[in-house]
Parts: sequence; structure tokens; C-alpha cells
Amino acid sequence: MRDKLLFVGKFFVFSTILFLVWIILGRYYLVFLAYTATPLLHLMGYSVELIVQTDIIFLYKGAELGITHAQLTNYNIIPFIALILATPIPLRKMAHHLLIGIPILFCFHLLNLIAHFPLYFDGNTVASFLISFSAVTRMLLPFLLWFALCYEYVLSSFRSKKKKYRCPLCGKETTGIMMHINDAHADCIGAQQKEIEQFKRKYPELMH
Repeated sequence: MRDKLLFVGKFFVFSTILFLVWIILGRYYLVFLAYTATPLLHLMGYSVELIVQTDIIFLYKGAELGITHAQLTNYNIIPFIALILATPIPLRKMAHHLLIGIPILFCFHLLNLIAHFPLYFDGNTVASFLISFSAVTRMLLPFLLWFALCYEYVLSSFRSKKKKYRCPLCGKETTGIMMHINDAHADCIGAQQKEIEQFKRKYPELMH
């Protein structure tokens, strides 16, 4: 339980710090996303013009598509990074997982941005599905990525651990206490036998 509470506390602290950083740096992420999307949109036949000033705007056929405040839409990158940083794994693994997860989230954001053009200008049903799907999975995706990359830690943390018991005769602590008593103290009699019987009555779950 203590390890789980520590993980939750670290996740909260990292999320808070990264959110404050994202308020400042999120705009630069959007600019990079927009510049990446522009040549892809051209390849798709949408000859957009990107204007990056106070606002970040795509111009196409006299219409404007602004993404100036979309950093909150792409905020799911923050909980993913916070989850990885809060996980008690070696720094090398952290870096490895971040190098896998962040590009996946970037592609997710890129696909979502590009899909708006065939939706708005052509009424494309596939684009409509992609945008609706991304809206539903936006906050779920970082947790799915974290689980996929750190599944060993997740499973070990939430798997119930076997309780250890201390032998009433020799003091050995083990999860297989009854097996130990039967093997090591099978020939005990008298007072020692009474101690074992009292031990069994104290922990009746061992008899099941």
C-alpha cells in the first residue's frame, strides 16, 4: 500500500509541474505540430497556408482553421510523461519508454489535426470517426501506453502478495508456513505440539 501511495503522490507532483511547464511550452509544440502537418496536407490535396503569429491559423479556400489554444487538447502527453517518471524503474528504461510513447502520442495528435480538413471541407465519414474516436480515447491513451510499456511494474504492484507467517517453534518467517511446520517439526510432541495447535487456532485461514 505504501508503494502505491508513493506512486500516486509522485504522479500528482510530476503532473502539476509538467502542466505548469506545458502552459508555456505547449504553444511551441502546436507550432511544430502545425509545420509537420502542412506538407502532409499538401500531399492530400489541401493546399493550406500556415500563418504563425499571435495566432496559429491554417488558411484554405478562404476559410480559417485556428489551433492557437489547442495545447489543452493535446494535454494527454503530460499525464503519460508523469506516469513514466513516477514509475520506479531505471532511468534507462524511463528514457526508452518516453522515446516510444511520445512519438506515438505526437502521431495521434497529428492524425487528429489532419482529419479536420477532410471532415470540414469534404464531410468525410472516416475523418469524422477518427475525430470522434480521438475525443473518446484522448485521456485513456496515455494510461494504455503506460500499461503497455510498464506492464511488469503494474502487474507486480496490483498482484496480491502472499502473507508471511512466523513459525511458533523456530521463528522462521515464510509464506509456506504449514509446509515448513509439517517438514521441520513433524515429530514434535508435548508443549511444542500445543504451540502448533494454538498457532493454527490463531490463523484459521491456514487450514483452508
